[in-house]
Amino acid sequence: MWIWAALLGHLCCLAPWAFVMRQVEPYMDEIFHIPQAQKYCQGQFAEWDPKITTFPGLYLSSTFIRGFTGIFCGKDFLRLENVVYALGAHVVMYRLLRRSLEPQRAAAQSLLLSLYPIHFFFQALYYTDVGSLFWTLLTHDLATPVPKKVLPGRLHMCLAAASGCAAVLFRQTNAVWVMFTFGIAALQDLQSSKWGDELLRADISPSVLLTFCKALILESPRLLARLGPLLVPVLLFVGFVVQNGSIVVGDHSNHQVAVHWAQLCYLVAVTAGTSGFGSTSALSPSCFKIFGSDVSKRPRAFILALALVTALLHRYSLAHPFLLADNRHYTFYIWNRFLRRPWFKELLAPGYVYAGWYCWRRQSLAQSGLWVLIWSVAAVLTLVPAPLLEPRYWTTPVLMAHLYAHEVPDRNDRRMMSLSSTFIAGVAFMLVNIMTLGIFVYRPFAWPSGEVARFMW
Repeated sequence: MWIWAALLGHLCCLAPWAFVMRQVEPYMDEIFHIPQAQKYCQGQFAEWDPKITTFPGLYLSSTFIRGFTGIFCGKDFLRLENVVYALGAHVVMYRLLRRSLEPQRAAAQSLLLSLYPIHFFFQALYYTDVGSLFWTLLTHDLATPVPKKVLPGRLHMCLAAASGCAAVLFRQTNAVWVMFTFGIAALQDLQSSKWGDELLRADISPSVLLTFCKALILESPRLLARLGPLLVPVLLFVGFVVQNGSIVVGDHSNHQVAVHWAQLCYLVAVTAGTSGFGSTSALSPSCFKIFGSDVSKRPRAFILALALVTALLHRYSLAHPFLLADNRHYTFYIWNRFLRRPWFKELLAPGYVYAGWYCWRRQSLAQSGLWVLIWSVAAVLTLVPAPLLEPRYWTTPVLMAHLYAHEVPDRNDRRMMSLSSTFIAGVAFMLVNIMTLGIFVYRPFAWPSGEVARFMW
């Protein structure tokens, strides 16, 4: 019952956005995605726009849904698909949260995550993001075991592999998140075995890493026999990269791999900032007090972290030409008015250190240190090589962190966001959504050429 109430609430929030979007012509990346989908709907699979850099998962999905008939391929019907994917992602998030929370809290939290502003904004646009998230979460749900249970059976793993293939077809970097699922499934299986005492520890020490590596080696035949299907989409993707020479299709010139360590600072800031309201939020006095206590106990570690973050921000805060040239994105103004100023971004280093500490502590209270390490590696592999400051790229790691911040099966220090704080966070998310969506639809502006432009994430 609770999930149906949450879905109804989600749909009530989303329906007006989808309705007003009918008056907006294809915009930004939609000018590439919608014509390409319409070509696929008409059976013209050999035609490809070279400016598109992702695999054709979105267009194949649209074609398959229509039974290859080519009907109902107008922009409004195509956009409607992401509404369906958004509701599907909501259901999968609820299923993942139900592993540790009672139905009422799981429903409330899944609704809150569905309203996460960057995710919500694209739920009525024909972009790859929402479908990408759905298939990634579905793969994770199918392949990972319920706490203290055995790994799912062969059928579930084969379905997870198929879902993983769909995820990669929507966005190439999802190959990393399929491997994240593989790693988490293996870790959770080992934690429920004789290796559990060591692998459940909240810290990351040489002995924990050594035990984990030893367990993976000794248990590899069994793990590969059960989790092997998950490697299929990853190996297929690796084969494509070797043959193609790049992870992107189409326009390679504007999507070169870079070293963009500042992305991790943005990620922890957004993750901490969307952790809700209440006694355990990033802005609560109690967390500031605990942080101050930790700093006083290990001042050298804090100074070293501060120096490292400052150096990374100074050297590896990149400004892609798209960021500098496109004033339709909020990030254009954030960069030009703030981050590009001399030493401004470096002055934010203490805040980033605090956000990183908060994210690590929050996840460690809920999960083992190895879980946090695997999540961190996945975030590094998907974000650091990306030269563009693009908030959409943070959605999967942010939501995955929030989904697992509540799984505390056996610990006395379990802390969960109360329903009241969830409600306050949801209201805050919706206020941001109303503002950004209202500006997008009703406050367009004109470029000197006369072309209509709109503000978006």
